[in-house]
Amino acid sequence: MINRDTELRFWQLGAVLLLLLYLTASSAFLAIEHQIIMGAAILCAAFVADFFGSPYFPSPSVEQRGQFLRILIMVLCGFLTLRYWFFRTTVTITFDSLTEFSFSMLLYLAETYGILIFFLGMFVNASPIQRQTPRMQYHEDELPEVDVYIPTYNESEDVVRITALAATSMFYPQEKLNIYILDDGGTVNKLSDPDPGKALGARQRAQRLKEIARELSIIYATRDENIHAKAGNLNESLMSCECRLDEDAFDKMSCINQGIHQGCGQLIVILDCDHVPARDFLKKTVGFFLEDPRLFLLQTPHFFINPDPIEKNLETFRKGPSENEMFYAAIHPGLDFWNASFFCGSAAIMRRNFLLEVGGIAGETITEDAETALGLHAKGYNSAYFFKPLIIGLTPETFDDFIVQRSRWAQGMIQIFILKNPLFQKGLTIFQKMCYINASFFWFFGFARVIFFLSPLILLFFGLKIYNASIAQVIAYALPHLAGAYLLSNYLFGRYRYPFFSELYESVISFYLLPAIISAIRKPRSPVFKVTPKAVSLKKDFLSHLAMPFYIMFFLSIAGYAAGLYQWVNTPGPKDSIVISLLWNTFNLVIVLSCLGVVWEKRQMRKQHRYPAEEDVILQTDRGETRIPAKTFDLSISGAGLAVELDAAAVHAKAREKNREGPLDGDGNIGRSPDDVDGNREGNPLDGDGNSKGSTAYGDAAIRDFTREDVILHARDSYGNLYELPIKVVHQRRRGSQIILGTLFKDDSGENLRNIVNFVYGDSSRWQFFSEKPSASTIGYLRGFYRLIKIGVSGTVTNFKGLCSMAIGSLPSVKERPLPEASEATLQKEK
Repeated sequence: MINRDTELRFWQLGAVLLLLLYLTASSAFLAIEHQIIMGAAILCAAFVADFFGSPYFPSPSVEQRGQFLRILIMVLCGFLTLRYWFFRTTVTITFDSLTEFSFSMLLYLAETYGILIFFLGMFVNASPIQRQTPRMQYHEDELPEVDVYIPTYNESEDVVRITALAATSMFYPQEKLNIYILDDGGTVNKLSDPDPGKALGARQRAQRLKEIARELSIIYATRDENIHAKAGNLNESLMSCECRLDEDAFDKMSCINQGIHQGCGQLIVILDCDHVPARDFLKKTVGFFLEDPRLFLLQTPHFFINPDPIEKNLETFRKGPSENEMFYAAIHPGLDFWNASFFCGSAAIMRRNFLLEVGGIAGETITEDAETALGLHAKGYNSAYFFKPLIIGLTPETFDDFIVQRSRWAQGMIQIFILKNPLFQKGLTIFQKMCYINASFFWFFGFARVIFFLSPLILLFFGLKIYNASIAQVIAYALPHLAGAYLLSNYLFGRYRYPFFSELYESVISFYLLPAIISAIRKPRSPVFKVTPKAVSLKKDFLSHLAMPFYIMFFLSIAGYAAGLYQWVNTPGPKDSIVISLLWNTFNLVIVLSCLGVVWEKRQMRKQHRYPAEEDVILQTDRGETRIPAKTFDLSISGAGLAVELDAAAVHAKAREKNREGPLDGDGNIGRSPDDVDGNREGNPLDGDGNSKGSTAYGDAAIRDFTREDVILHARDSYGNLYELPIKVVHQRRRGSQIILGTLFKDDSGENLRNIVNFVYGDSSRWQFFSEKPSASTIGYLRGFYRLIKIGVSGTVTNFKGLCSMAIGSLPSVKERPLPEASEATLQKEK
């Protein structure tokens, strides 16, 4: 997407930044009062530009509305940060001992790291673009053949079945669509495991997956050994297909692959086995490859149906943007502008012949996706990002699994930084190098977060002056820098990430990332790929075994106030550093409170997660004689939540009595006579409970009847397809003027399962990120900080309540003691 005019524009921006750096250096000699005025004035200018300026609207072209304002706010906030860093570098690094020097430099380096990431992030998000589906129409003969790879290792067969079934229903010529289940849990090594139990389990699972492939008329494939994890699994099929095309192209030993017997499509779709594609996945993506013959990758966002463990345990799911939304809704469109979109492991299409040029999916690191994209970008090929959820997937359920996933990401990106440093990769543009450096260098944040937590405590407990600045200097330099950084973050990402939530997520995983980061630095070739468990059910609340660091952090933060009071009483001279450290410690404590809420795992009984979906449907009851309008409010593969208006239910009950219902018309609407409607609604207004006056008995009858009847759900998706799905009403309740029904799909086998999957997961028009909703908006810093405090206090209270319950539950129960036998004298007296 970059042309020479765009490059020139950003070289000019670079010259402006150099000028700002010069002004920063020269302004350092102003008096402190003038520094305070300068910081306040520039910060106010940024606020005014943000508040009164026209918003930025990304488009597929480089000419974006609001681009000048976006760059202006970046320059103003960037100047405040550069000014602060120059002040930190030239004024504050003073020390009286080697210990003070060591801790001062650690803090300074952590801040410098954060500032570098700040500027790299600013560059990446300078001009995000929003692509549209190609409008060109193609004849079926012009469409390329597509292979769909669904790699699996130890996931449930039901999860694999649903994804494979959805893949077979995608809108595409079936003779040009080949679907593969790539089973890395059924390799020869796994089937002949020395442990008889493991070998039997592997054989049984492999047999069930083969049966699924046979039922769906797709291909089951496996290999001999589990080499190079997911990358090796994908490459086995990729290379085996190539061997059939050219027997001399590769070592013939790599051509051995059970089950591969057709295919070799020009395009390859890679789907994690828990990423269910919508029916229009190929319809909306293949055109990009026909428009650009040098396109090697089209990535689409990962859209998750369930909350991550932080959202679940803090109860923030669907009350604000999810953690992954910032990356897929804001950062990746920014990468796309620089032709630096990279492969995210799933929900992507890649061109086969370009992949073969680099030897297939890369496997030197455990983030095979980003490594593969790096190699192909270095070859000069193009990538693209299409911001439209076209798959629906699962994110880890437990905090433990969440840490496993993030540790793998961190280790893999650090491997890329060390083993394949983008700065030294030939073939990359300077812009692509900066984007990849940002993506890989970011994962060192674990070091910085731990240092930011410990630094104020070091001063409070030991009196070491590791941040030598007065209150006036903090007001002049630090506060404008922090306020400007948060203002810019809110301007760029406010719809996709609420204020301070990045700090929460980074803090909650930083202590656990440190061992993984250090391991990757010491032995960059040693990390191994670990599969992230999905669809885990939790039968009860419990304390995560990873909780201990946060209790230590909590008590250290509380003790920091006592230490600060001691330092205040016993330290002569100015107390500025103590005040700064206490305020800093207070912010850290708020984050720790939220962390305590995260490590108290809330139970998760539902294996099939539901997502919101408001659509009009028809309920056909009583052997087809009654039809009732209803509306869905959520859907899952197991059932639907439905709302029925009481006046419609009353009509149903009345019609049952009079037996005057007609059949569904051609549009799937109710075909009852006008008398039924008029008799209920005209002259019979709703009473205070939402019932039709004079029809309350019919409404009550409807409530009793729903669970006793056979019900068919009639629905239509956005593509115009009609569905007739048998459902069972398992529970119901009154809510105002509605009857709320909890239903399950009755028949989930054969063709009916296909209909359920197509109805529930096939329609991508239902899927929206939080930021795409009309009600989504940014929230201010004060409101964001208040929200963080509220979440933290609530989470901590829940945590300590749970601990008390655990303590009480662990006490030995008081056993019933037999009453002492009464003496003979006592018995005589009672008589």
